[in-house]
Amino acid sequence: MRRVEIIGGGLAGLGLGIALRRNSVPATIHEAGHYPRHRVCGEFITSLDQSTRENLQLDGILRRARPAHSVSWCEDGEADIVHQLPHPALCLSRHLLDKSMAETFVDLGGELRTGSRGQCNDEPGRVHACGRKPGAPSRWVGIKQHFRGLVMDKDLEVHFARGGYIGVTKVENGTMNVCGLLKRGSADLRKPFATIAAQSGFEKLSHRLTEAAPVADSFCAVASLDYGATEEDGLLHIGDRNALIPPFTGNGMTIALQSAVAASLPLAAWSRGEISWPLARKQAMQAQQRQFGTRWRTARALHPFVLHAGVRSLARALHKLGVLPVAMLYRLMH
Repeated sequence: MRRVEIIGGGLAGLGLGIALRRNSVPATIHEAGHYPRHRVCGEFITSLDQSTRENLQLDGILRRARPAHSVSWCEDGEADIVHQLPHPALCLSRHLLDKSMAETFVDLGGELRTGSRGQCNDEPGRVHACGRKPGAPSRWVGIKQHFRGLVMDKDLEVHFARGGYIGVTKVENGTMNVCGLLKRGSADLRKPFATIAAQSGFEKLSHRLTEAAPVADSFCAVASLDYGATEEDGLLHIGDRNALIPPFTGNGMTIALQSAVAASLPLAAWSRGEISWPLARKQAMQAQQRQFGTRWRTARALHPFVLHAGVRSLARALHKLGVLPVAMLYRLMH
């Protein structure tokens, strides 16, 4: 059987490696970093179907996730809109999830090369799962840090301010994940997270963070976050490298995992010599477009409005009147 080479060992890359090994396909993953590691991520999974959980052998690790039943949308630190999730979100750190999935891949006989970037080209059998497109022009940066002792009275919080938005999630071992999408230049990223939040307009959240204890070595940041449509370049992409969904949807981790399963069947067929590489690539890309196209388009359309203070004010007013279609919008993006 032909070997599949996966560039990037995040959720999409690890998920694809696991799915392929479950079909006896030889697979190699190149991961530039090492496990365990912290990554910029909201660290909660919404609307993950049971088929994906079974295909990627996730049930064992997801038993350690904290369930979240509601999300509060906060302006100036106050929860104006509280949305009950149709199914509980699963809150789990990437530090733990990536490590567990890497171990599963190796246990299944996969070849995992850490500290290796691999080659980004259109070689047959090569899949690009290495996150965002490098060098993409963007005015956004993502930051993340874990805290202990941060008081929360809601399962999930999303805070809005002039500098962007910040999500707060309870993960395992009494730790809270604080992850934000901020306008480039809105804050000095060399400062403590609480200072960054204050500089970006999150004064009340900043005060709460000063009273909590940051977890050592958990701070990380990433730039060049592009939420536009991906241009055709002749390569096979999965996960965020295919298309980033704006983080306010809370659907990024799910799409990464589901895209791995969607791409695995045509890749397995190519590995067995049943179809050509151009056809395998086409089928894998089309499967992702069919499954996620509506989610991507809806989220991209709403993202500018979510960041507009006037639109958020209108949304709060509509919510108080009971006419804001939160459930419908949630379904479109999940």
